[in-house]
Amino acid sequence: GKGRIMKTAMQITMACALVLGLAASAEARIKLTTLPERDSVRVDIQNGRHTLVEEERTVNLQQGRNQVDFSWANINIDKNSIVFRVIKADGAVNVLNTNYPPNENALYWAVSAAKAGPAVIRISYLIGNMSAGPSYQGIVENDEKSLLMQVYMTVTNTSGESFGACDVQPGVGKTTVRYFKNGERKRMLAAKFPGVPIAKRYVFDARVDQKRTRMYYRLVNDKPNKLGAFPLPYGKVRLFIKEPKADDDAVRSQAFLGEDWAKYTPLFASLDLYVGVAQDVKIQRFTMQPEGGPRKAFDTLTCPRKLLNGRTVVTQPRFRHLRTRYRYRLQNFKTEKGKPITVPLTIKEPVDAEWIVEKVVLKEITGERTLQKEKVIPHADAFKVKRIDTTHVEFELQLAPTTIDKKYDLYITILRKHRRY
Repeated sequence: GKGRIMKTAMQITMACALVLGLAASAEARIKLTTLPERDSVRVDIQNGRHTLVEEERTVNLQQGRNQVDFSWANINIDKNSIVFRVIKADGAVNVLNTNYPPNENALYWAVSAAKAGPAVIRISYLIGNMSAGPSYQGIVENDEKSLLMQVYMTVTNTSGESFGACDVQPGVGKTTVRYFKNGERKRMLAAKFPGVPIAKRYVFDARVDQKRTRMYYRLVNDKPNKLGAFPLPYGKVRLFIKEPKADDDAVRSQAFLGEDWAKYTPLFASLDLYVGVAQDVKIQRFTMQPEGGPRKAFDTLTCPRKLLNGRTVVTQPRFRHLRTRYRYRLQNFKTEKGKPITVPLTIKEPVDAEWIVEKVVLKEITGERTLQKEKVIPHADAFKVKRIDTTHVEFELQLAPTTIDKKYDLYITILRKHRRY
């Protein structure tokens, strides 16, 4: 057809068989029609290997038997995935059979129509060499209580096919574009979530950094927290924070805050985004001798056995329980509107064996050096042990404010079971 930019070629052939006498002397009258333009196209790139293309066209069918030819070039179409459907027609329309000519990128359908007239048909097929990658942009309010989360999808078309106006579904959201040419890349805004609540989270992980505490923004992917439309895919997140608004500023400027990689987050799950090193929450970790001295560093295991002669012997297997005691010096200088506040702190500790927490002691330290005083304080309401798996444990603590003269020491004794020596 005139002005056609697609490489996929679809030819509509209409055959009307007129019976003039006996079946043996029947004649068939065949009419060729030009290719109609696509009414609509949907490109679905949710699968990483294949892209689903669905196109709709309006064609004129004659009463009786019709033949619809479909052929293509310079595009990798999975021939076994091609499906022909009649969406709307005046009267019954049935697909009688599908034929595949040898050594050709083509096929044709034999279609019977009860009445002559226009019909809307849909042809769907799978193509390759199209990809979509997600990314995020978060605009954080100046008070760090909420953010605007924008989800972008970068779509690349190297399939060999150039599309006109089409709906693109890149796995997240849906976008209508005026054209999508072969070799083109587009970055599309797939979804926008305003007012997403933020919960600050402070994490000390000895495996990552033994000297500094890291701060995260925690989001929850559910409806009450202004998300929950779909599972969030893995992708890079760039965070910006709004500057304080001046009286004469109509538009608030934004400062770059940081970037992180968002993990795949299913519905109702939480997402932690790394913001940077916390300057006002400080943790120091020390490994100490267990209470009772070096002899309490391990428990020797024994294995009694009864022999056939009735005697009982005791052997010592090459395993024992190891006991480790940690001291964490905790300091919290975080303020909000000029007032000290309590912050949620998570301490991650790698444990290379099955483990139990034997003892937890929280002490308040006041004064300095020779004038320093210690006082054991209750911690049951503010402290929680969280078992991640057999080799990882997390300690969650609501850390109260501290000053120059007041800080906290947290003592935790962990028993690692059945360690070979």
